[in-house]
Amino acid sequence: MADEVNARSLAARLLTRIERDKAFANILLRQDLPVLTKGRDRQLCTALVNGVLKHRLTLDYALRRHLRKPVGVLPVEVRQILRMGAFQILWMDRLPVSAVVDESVKLVRVVGNSSERYTGLTNAVLRRVAQTMWDFEWPDEKKDAVYALSTRYSHPQWLVKRWIDRWGAVRTEELCGANNSEAALCVRANTLKGNREDLRVRLEEEGCRGVTLSRWAPDGLCIEDLAGPVERLPSYEQGYFVVQDESSQLAGWLTGAEPGERVLDVCSAPGGKTGSIAQRMGDCGEIVAVDASTKKLELVRQMCQRLGISSVETRLGNGCVLFGLPGLFDRVMVDVPCSGLGVLRRRADLRWRISPEGVADRPPLQLAILSRAADFVKPGGVLMYTTCSVEPEENFEVVKAFRGNRPDFVPDDISEDLAFGREMTGPEDWKQWKKGMWQILPHVHGMDGFFISRMRREP
Repeated sequence: MADEVNARSLAARLLTRIERDKAFANILLRQDLPVLTKGRDRQLCTALVNGVLKHRLTLDYALRRHLRKPVGVLPVEVRQILRMGAFQILWMDRLPVSAVVDESVKLVRVVGNSSERYTGLTNAVLRRVAQTMWDFEWPDEKKDAVYALSTRYSHPQWLVKRWIDRWGAVRTEELCGANNSEAALCVRANTLKGNREDLRVRLEEEGCRGVTLSRWAPDGLCIEDLAGPVERLPSYEQGYFVVQDESSQLAGWLTGAEPGERVLDVCSAPGGKTGSIAQRMGDCGEIVAVDASTKKLELVRQMCQRLGISSVETRLGNGCVLFGLPGLFDRVMVDVPCSGLGVLRRRADLRWRISPEGVADRPPLQLAILSRAADFVKPGGVLMYTTCSVEPEENFEVVKAFRGNRPDFVPDDISEDLAFGREMTGPEDWKQWKKGMWQILPHVHGMDGFFISRMRREP
């Protein structure tokens, strides 16, 4: 039991830092998880942190039924422990309720450093949560769909309203549900060292379970259960794969890069698409990977070294400027900074960080980067624009504004490249493909939300 208390106490401390100090969940987990020596404890801590972050509004609504005051007035450590306890009771069945309550009370003493007032409150409230479970009245969707879906699916109201205005309540509920689902671990086989079927066999030999070939990405696999941290798998250490979602894999693959070509990858870090392009080229040609962060460029170099890629040259540079690049390129990839609203199922805390202003502020920068990158596409060459967003002002509207300024770039049909997927999708996607674009949606396509636009510069 002591190990599980350690996992829970770490989760409570991380959640406190995320809310109080605005720390990033993924960074804290990467830094602090190694203090837990057992894999099951790392998994428990990760599940608690991500689960509480994803379902925070729903948890607070359930807890509020049994509190005299809002959850937000409690000490930050206490409310994290209450949320963790409620999450375990309502979503997990690893321990009996009595054990969850007892461990939560202990945590209030250790992590919360609180008086008996809060230990007694924690005990009473969590026992009531267990008695009630989901048997309480939800907000009426007919009276206020925004508040109802926001509460039930734990999304900010401004975001739910935005999506209802665009898609309606039914599709918004589907998207919110997809954002709360468990994201599969997807990897891209390094075809410079072997194909994905060989990798599947290798991963199973290393103890991974539920390894299947991905539906969309031609080099992708999905792993249901890892045999320990992914970085410690021999196949990872030896460069046989990288972790990358299917939609991101498709973005690199759809560049259509051929051996011997020159490719510019703007905003390249951490390098997933860079590596995908290098694989498609057979590591034969030249790829210039540009990023504004020295630390992030180091990640690109480390990835290339691990995968055995020699065709990539990294350069420090601002995507809006791009001075000093040699000549024109056959293909230019532009993966711009965006809101990230397509990857909420992977970034549990992102839904609470982004704001309407944050979405509105990005398109001018995105257009500036795309416009500058276009100058380096040779006549007849390809320009790729991608985001991990589902918001039209970051996607379709940026492309529309760009083409209004640059009529020498025309849509490049991607339907033949995706013909294998026609049976898995509908006519709306096919229409987009014919226009050289694709808005990938988590609840429709089962991948991270992503936008892809491929254009060709007229000779």
